[in-house]
Amino acid sequence: MNWIDYSLAVLISLPILATFVLGAFLAKNGKHAMGKPTIHPVLFFTGKFLLFGIWALFGVISFFPQYRHVVPFLIQDHTPDIQKLLAVLFLIPANLIIVPAYLSMGLITNIGLPTGKHELRTGGIYKYSRNPMYASFIFLNTATFLFLPSLLLLVIMLYGMIVHHFIILGEEKFLEEQFGEQYQKYKASVPRYL
Repeated sequence: MNWIDYSLAVLISLPILATFVLGAFLAKNGKHAMGKPTIHPVLFFTGKFLLFGIWALFGVISFFPQYRHVVPFLIQDHTPDIQKLLAVLFLIPANLIIVPAYLSMGLITNIGLPTGKHELRTGGIYKYSRNPMYASFIFLNTATFLFLPSLLLLVIMLYGMIVHHFIILGEEKFLEEQFGEQYQKYKASVPRYL
């Protein structure tokens, strides 16, 4: 492994590790992270867990490249260093977006709509993106495809991004109902993604 391979392994591991740390932190504080889905539950959960599974696969293959061949429908026999370097370049903003988003949401993070007390977050990274976690998915998916250019993974990532767009639309409707004019002003001044 060279420095690019090590960089890939570390940078794809950070958002995965951050997700587990946040989940453990919520559990330790007695918080239930599962909220109400904004779209049909099958679409909601498959969109979320398939994307996470693909990123986890990326993480595993980055540490154990000898298993790259098990990824179905790869369009390349190996990933050239230039593609790996591009993947590293996409993982940097992914991490710079998703980790602060987790920190900003903290104990009110939910998978789906909140079921208890909640507040509108507009500070930190949320000053620049209304959906920074989802915006980071664009970078994560691009890096994943650069590293593991599989047609099957591409279809799954496109499915996941489309599902997440509809999740966002449902969340926006909920936030408008909950926060009214405050959310409308926020929505008018901050982009949905980037």
